[in-house]
Amino acid sequence: MNIKLRNINWTKNSGILIIGFCLITMLLAQIVKEYRGTWIYRYGAPTLLLAFYGAVFLSFINTIVLFSKHKSDLKNNLIWIFLSAIPFLYIGIMMIIAMNQTLE
Repeated sequence: MNIKLRNINWTKNSGILIIGFCLITMLLAQIVKEYRGTWIYRYGAPTLLLAFYGAVFLSFINTIVLFSKHKSDLKNNLIWIFLSAIPFLYIGIMMIIAMNQTLE
């Protein structure tokens, strides 16, 4: 798969950055759990949670922008739209799994 990176615009770049930001906040949230009872956990956990859900919201917005921008050429840009939607899809799938677990 040969993706040319010099011809991507800001919406495609921000999709990659949002995925990286979500992964970093998830990793930092796991690291902060080791410091329960300290000021690091008290301030770090809510801040990282807010940052993660903010990135998921930005992922949703960026996916809508990419979809509307490349509606005429959807076939060639489908991978970028999917990459931008990964954090939003992750939250959606995890919510569906959690709801199914509680119903059983």
